Amino acid sequence: MVDENDALRLILVQKGDTYTQRVLTHYQFQLQVYEAQGDTEQERLQSAVAIASKQVNTVIDWFNQPSFRIFLVQLAENDYLFVWLAHHWIGDGSTTGLIMDQVFRYYEHPDAPKPETDTYLHFLRDETAFFQSDKGKKQLAYWKQEVEGYQMLDITKAAVGAPASGYDHMYQIDRSGVEQLAQRYHTSMFNVILLAYHLGVAYLLDNPDTIIGVTSANRTSKRYFRTMGYIAHSLQHRMRIREEDKLADLLEASKDTFSKNMANLAAGHYYDRTQFCLTYQNFVAGAETSEKQLEKVPIPTKRSVEQFFLLVFEGADQLALAMVGNGLIYTEHFLESLKGYMESVVALLSQQPDATLAQLRAYYEKNQ
Repeated sequence: MVDENDALRLILVQKGDTYTQRVLTHYQFQLQVYEAQGDTEQERLQSAVAIASKQVNTVIDWFNQPSFRIFLVQLAENDYLFVWLAHHWIGDGSTTGLIMDQVFRYYEHPDAPKPETDTYLHFLRDETAFFQSDKGKKQLAYWKQEVEGYQMLDITKAAVGAPASGYDHMYQIDRSGVEQLAQRYHTSMFNVILLAYHLGVAYLLDNPDTIIGVTSANRTSKRYFRTMGYIAHSLQHRMRIREEDKLADLLEASKDTFSKNMANLAAGHYYDRTQFCLTYQNFVAGAETSEKQLEKVPIPTKRSVEQFFLLVFEGADQLALAMVGNGLIYTEHFLESLKGYMESVVALLSQQPDATLAQLRAYYEKNQ
């Protein structure tokens, strides 16, 4: 699997004041197997989780080895924890599913044929050719103009109250209000959530100029549908708001901005300006494990990144909001406040579309 996928052989190389990635021609992968200790099944499981947590929280030497780690922790004769971790730069959300597919396909069928897909290096060469083309230069100029003058947000303002645990937090909000607004304004529920997210971040961080990165799977090309690597592009959605702006007008403006940005998605590579991200209906390929009995085991980790992700999943009656971020920065109070402010946006926009941002703030603070 490592030999077949360029992204699993990436190492970091320093060049002057910057860094680049190099694909190793060959990497001799060695599978580490650790043995859990204990007299009972529960003791061995606790030992295995502790071993896995220690390994997961050990920094990978990106300059001398690829940016991923796979290892096993043995619980019993035919019982193991399989642990996979990687830096985000070697793969987007679909990559984990693809890796699990390959691992278990080769495990069950060692002579299985290689998947028919182009490599990550092919993708990067296509990207380079695009940026050098007239169309690519035009789109890159568009994004530079979109982010001109933008100042990074002060996320220390999110550290209010006791720290969060550092794990993902899941909340639910009523779907019907979001759906009704989408129908009324001839848009999608995604665009309603995007507006509410922007306004919540702007309020809580006290900044009227925000950029939220909207991730796109961008895997419609059959050439790269099953290619491991960071194929996704980040769309930079910027909003600049004023106290007198009306909610309905902001939704229309946000919708128009999103449409223009989608038309220029291919050149959206300003990850350093993205502190908050939104992924809507995030689906990951499932592993082909029909002959295996698998059970997920949570491994405690220390999340150190400063980026904050909001993942939204559609349910029949509810929208599930998964909030992911460093618990020392994005505290429980921040998470609850963000959820509450987003609900206030939906409620007031439904009841009083001509309400201004000043009225929205008063509405939110009154209902807290």
